Amino acid sequence: MDYSAIQKLENLLLVSVPRDLVDDDVIRMRRDILQAVRKYNSQIVLLDFSQVDICDSFFGRFIYSTAQMTKLMGAKIILSGLQDAVIETMVELGMALPDVDAVLDLDSALALSRAQAVQGSLVEGAASGPPEA
Repeated sequence: MDYSAIQKLENLLLVSVPRDLVDDDVIRMRRDILQAVRKYNSQIVLLDFSQVDICDSFFGRFIYSTAQMTKLMGAKIILSGLQDAVIETMVELGMALPDVDAVLDLDSALALSRAQAVQGSLVEGAASGPPEA
């Protein structure tokens, strides 16, 4: 698998999911994503599916399980570029993705990740209380 598919950008991981993944590659990619989240302490994982135009049940479970696992590690997931056929398959399989944001393209995903990062820093600042004089 092409390991340049996972890139660190600021506080997020950008994962470009390749078009033709076989089952072993899917499992390896999920493991690589989880290791990168831990290594970089990433707060947001952006999964870009713009190259993927078909989805079987195994690949649908990859999306679902990766989202759930990264959530357990404290990272938020943003999905971008989901094609119509992929969305149809996921809906037909009953794969609801609560707490996962999905946007149409990579630009929207990056804008959303920046907004979430700003919101997260505001929440952290409020939790620590006002600065002492």
